[in-house]
Amino acid sequence: MEQHEKLAYCGLFCGGCRNFKENANCAGCRFEEKLVDDCPTRACAINKGLVYCGDCEDFPCPSLKAFYEDGVRHHAMALNNVLRIREIGPEIWLSEQEKEHTCVCGQRKMWFAEQCTHKTESK
Repeated sequence: MEQHEKLAYCGLFCGGCRNFKENANCAGCRFEEKLVDDCPTRACAINKGLVYCGDCEDFPCPSLKAFYEDGVRHHAMALNNVLRIREIGPEIWLSEQEKEHTCVCGQRKMWFAEQCTHKTESK
């Protein structure tokens, strides 16, 4: 499952979160225990042995619908991510996300960043 470490069960791309392996040092919901131990989606997906919630016959369950509709911008984005993953598969989606979340300077770009926020050295 390590190849899917940046794919949260709910459909979020962990690589776009500033806490993923930085700041709060979250390892993502596949490997993190303390920061996400209260997530019902995570527990359910692990119990069912799912790669992500889009593989579940109950998708979208009431818990996920509440998450996607709670008014948090990146939670709403996760639903679109799951629908895209269902079309193209997790590996291709992760590749797309890596490209989308890599800044022109080569560093990681956070969710919703439209411009480079990294300082580049002048020559």
